[in-house]
Amino acid sequence: MENLIFKYLDNKLDGVKKKKGKYCDIVFAFPGEEFGLIGWNSPDQLFTFVDLINDVKLMFSIERAYILDVIGRYVENRYNLKVSSNVNSLVALGKSLKVDN
Repeated sequence: MENLIFKYLDNKLDGVKKKKGKYCDIVFAFPGEEFGLIGWNSPDQLFTFVDLINDVKLMFSIERAYILDVIGRYVENRYNLKVSSNVNSLVALGKSLKVDN
């Protein structure tokens, strides 16, 4: 199941760029977007925008906690970043995932 979710995320996040965040050290956002889908803070905290979590949940019908774990492992594998916690970001509609322009 995890490999299927990884492939889904590869497709869903195709074109995402690693950018400096306003509130997170790194934000993964599409070019030209003001907010990202995933943010990472040192030393190892991940924030995932609730819309991405809901997309995965609808596609695979799995629990939110498992989705957060898999997205954390995906970021570790894909971007070589340590992740020990992953929380859904809904604060001010993803304010924590704002790109620093």
